[in-house]
Amino acid sequence: MITPREVLNTLLSDELFLNWKTENPESFLSHFFAPLNKEFETKSNWEIGFFNNDKITVFVPVNGKFGIKPADEIFKKPEAKVEQLNIEEVKLTFEDSLELFKKNLPEEFPNTDLGDGFVILQTYREKTLWNFTFITKKLKFINLKFNASSGELEDSQEVDLVQKS
Repeated sequence: MITPREVLNTLLSDELFLNWKTENPESFLSHFFAPLNKEFETKSNWEIGFFNNDKITVFVPVNGKFGIKPADEIFKKPEAKVEQLNIEEVKLTFEDSLELFKKNLPEEFPNTDLGDGFVILQTYREKTLWNFTFITKKLKFINLKFNASSGELEDSQEVDLVQKS
């Protein structure tokens, strides 16, 4: 799989992006996203998000060029802030971060049977993170966040999707 840095470098010279950026000069790189199957394989290329005026515009690699998804409202808590992603802070590759996820999974979430998920490379609370989220067979989301520079586990969460009464 092509790296986020490589796909970004290609995007930055793409005519569609250059025209969009001219019309959206205040926008900034916010994240990379890739869906994952339960075997931890990517299901598509990296999607690249740019934040501008409380909306995210996503660029998607398609046959050597890029498509664009219309700007959309972001899914976040009102007090949360979308932070700029500095790709230069990313020292840990996706493959290395995935190995950390696999290593930490049994310790953080023992006996968990995973379904599909996704990974986001983002800056969250001023830390650049590889953010892995999977749904489990017991209808829970599990989430591990790794520092994209040091590889340190920053956070782990488990959220029930079904509320018990």
